[in-house]
Amino acid sequence: MAFYRYITQVEMDRITSAILINNNLMPTINKTFRIDIDYLIEFELDIVWKDLDYLSDDDNEVLAAIHPKSKVILMNETKKSLFEEKIGTMNFSKAHELGHWVLHVTEEKDYEQLIFTDNDRFYCRNRFRNNPIEIQANMFAASLLMPEIVIEEYINNLKSYKRISFGDLYNLKDKLEVSISALVRRINDLRLLHITTGGTIYHNIDEMSGQLKLF
Repeated sequence: MAFYRYITQVEMDRITSAILINNNLMPTINKTFRIDIDYLIEFELDIVWKDLDYLSDDDNEVLAAIHPKSKVILMNETKKSLFEEKIGTMNFSKAHELGHWVLHVTEEKDYEQLIFTDNDRFYCRNRFRNNPIEIQANMFAASLLMPEIVIEEYINNLKSYKRISFGDLYNLKDKLEVSISALVRRINDLRLLHITTGGTIYHNIDEMSGQLKLF
C-alpha cells in the first residue's frame, strides 16, 4: 500500500461534510439525525456478509473489511448478533470501511488503474491500533456519522438552559445510531464538553480545573 498524507481533523470534517451535503444527507436539529450509511456505500460498493474470523488473531477480532479489487465491503457474519445488539458498532464499522475507500483508494489518481490483489484488504478490528491509516478511517467514520455542525448545535442548545447529563448524551447517541463511547470521544475531540474517564461532564476544561481547585 502507498504512503498516505496527513489529514487534520478540520480537513476531515470538510471532506465528510461535502459528502453529506452533496448527497442531501446533512442532518439538522429539526431533521432526522441518523446518517444512512448504507445509502452512501451502495453508490459504489456492495455490502456482503461473510465469515471473517479467519482474519482475527488472539488480540483482535475483525469486524469488517474492504476488498478494493472487487469493490466490496465485507461484514463479519459471525458478529451479526453483536451488530444487532449494538447498531452503533455496525454503523461505525461500515463507515470506517467507507473511509478507507474514500481516503485510501479513490483519492489516488487514476485509481481505476490501480492493481489490487486478492490479498489486499483493509480490516476493521474491535480494538484500536496505532496505525495512521486506521486512525484516518476512524476519524472519517466519526466525522461522517456525527457531523460537527449537528453535535455543536445540540450541545450548545443544552448548555443554554440546563446542566448536561449522560441521559442527554444517550438520547443523542440513539438519534445518531452510534455508540456512547464514540459519541463521548467525538464531543471531547470537538471540545464542546470535557467528559472525564470517570464519567463526569464539565462544560469545558476550565470548569473542571475550577472544581478541582475547590478541593
